Amino acid sequence: MKLKTLILVLSVFVAFSFFMNSCQSPEVTSAKVYFQQNNLDEAEEQLLLALQKEPLNPEVPFLLATGVYIPKKEWLKARDQLLKVKEIDPNYTNPMTKTNAEEQLKRLWGEIHTQGANKFNAALKAILPSEKDSLLKAAVQNFEMAIDIRPEEIISYNGMVKCYYILNDTSNIVDWAKNMMDSGLFDQDVYTYYIQILWARDQKDEAIGKLNQILTDHADAMKLQDLRVLYLAQLKRYDEAKEIARKLIQDHPDNIDLKYLLAQVHMLTGDFESAQYIFKQVLIENPDDIEVTVQAGEAAFQAQDWISAEDFARRVIELDPENIHGYTLLWKSLYNQGNKDEAEKYRQIEKSLR
Repeated sequence: MKLKTLILVLSVFVAFSFFMNSCQSPEVTSAKVYFQQNNLDEAEEQLLLALQKEPLNPEVPFLLATGVYIPKKEWLKARDQLLKVKEIDPNYTNPMTKTNAEEQLKRLWGEIHTQGANKFNAALKAILPSEKDSLLKAAVQNFEMAIDIRPEEIISYNGMVKCYYILNDTSNIVDWAKNMMDSGLFDQDVYTYYIQILWARDQKDEAIGKLNQILTDHADAMKLQDLRVLYLAQLKRYDEAKEIARKLIQDHPDNIDLKYLLAQVHMLTGDFESAQYIFKQVLIENPDDIEVTVQAGEAAFQAQDWISAEDFARRVIELDPENIHGYTLLWKSLYNQGNKDEAEKYRQIEKSLR
């Protein structure tokens, strides 16, 4: 009895499968034959007819995308058909390729984005300016197409805007940054370029406003945080700059750039003791940084801490025996300590280096 039941079930399944295949429109059947003959134009014609007859059959737009438009490199048509598949049936998986529309869109985007990335990398290695510009412009076309395929892929915006940055095309950088903001997308590099352009155009209030807006939702974007502190200091809004920097350093105690910026703000406000203290913290992480050592020495000198200023000056000379700033700081520090003979010795060395 069980065997008869099993045979009956199998018979029904085979009959159902035959029925389903027989229900396939003749246009789809013809298209598949044309695919085997590599006749894409005829296959397209048949599938477009099938699409009119079977507007709710996800296989038809899937075949148009994967069988016709992708091989013909008609990317936007392929995208449109794959989106149509998702609209008809988001869960549709093609039985032959074992893929769905979303996977095909990702593959399509990946291929086009990679083409752009390869051209961008080639442009960086190009020697002739004309060759570099040509490769960058070609990369832009690929990145724009990749964005058309999958507008949510932030990495394509990043690549495109970097091309525009090297091409010095500030207008397109601004336009695409605004496009990303309107779409709720975030990329720190893109927004950094955008804010820097606003600042360079003397749209300083707008630059600060955009920074505040962006950082409200992306407080961990440290390059933009650094930029805000720097710009506030340049606008002489020192209290705001110091407050923001201090809070950020509490949350990010290893951020050397922020500490350096805060020390600079203290220098600008005449708080040389605080500046010296923070410069010392920076030097713990970067003991061989000549520029920071010089500035730490200047902060100590301005704070009338002659001994510390002397120590920093000697460290500068140790790092760079021909550094004129080191000798200037050293002889002045010695002079203020009453060591006039030794001060004169180093003053003469300073003069010889001028």
